[in-house]
Amino acid sequence: MEQKRQKISIVIPVYNEEAIISKTINTLRDFCQKNLQNYDWKIIIGDNNSTDRTAEIAKNLENESNGKIIYKFIPQKGKGLAIRESWKSFDADFYIFMDADLATDLSALPVLIMELENGNGLVIGSRFIKGSSAKRSIARKITSKVFSIITRLIFGLKIKDYPCGFKGADKNVINKILPQVKNNAFFFDTELLIRSAIGDMKIKEIPVIWRDRDKAASKSRVSILKVTKEYLRELSKLKKDLKTKNQ
Repeated sequence: MEQKRQKISIVIPVYNEEAIISKTINTLRDFCQKNLQNYDWKIIIGDNNSTDRTAEIAKNLENESNGKIIYKFIPQKGKGLAIRESWKSFDADFYIFMDADLATDLSALPVLIMELENGNGLVIGSRFIKGSSAKRSIARKITSKVFSIITRLIFGLKIKDYPCGFKGADKNVINKILPQVKNNAFFFDTELLIRSAIGDMKIKEIPVIWRDRDKAASKSRVSILKVTKEYLRELSKLKKDLKTKNQ
């Protein structure tokens, strides 16, 4: 009797990514076809109401995919909302998301899945542990490092890299922790991680090879200053929320 294949949902949140969406999805699809043959996987494009040709390109990719690619339109903006709503599109055993520029080398994907199979509730890519490497601008490298240090100090956790855009969760985390997450923007996955850790979910960091997006192909719409202010504000809100909850 053939063993039932585990279902994997891989979400790519996008907003105005017409320059890279085709290459990203084709690269990811080809990798999955070659390396995830023993799984029932789907790639879900979570479109945050793009105003360029992202939707048109994504729909064409969906139509040519034999059901392996799903296009999901989300009328409201917010990276976290795109991930959250896209995860709902496909009932899976494991739920993964990665950034649209594939900044994380895909060689980490089978490792992430293996660690979920090993019983970890949340598996996260890390640019700050042994075996990892990151090709980034000095400003972004310092910002991410500072984010992680501040978060560790505030919540007393041992995790090294919080905002890395490469994470996977099992059904238990999706059912128990995801409904608690309030942020729907860039802080979404950091909040998911912190709430999972505090909720005694088993967490595993894996080393990744990371490179910042190719500016020639697509200009990043992430302002370091804006994200820093939002990140610190959300850390404070989360700390207060958890304190109130425990009173």
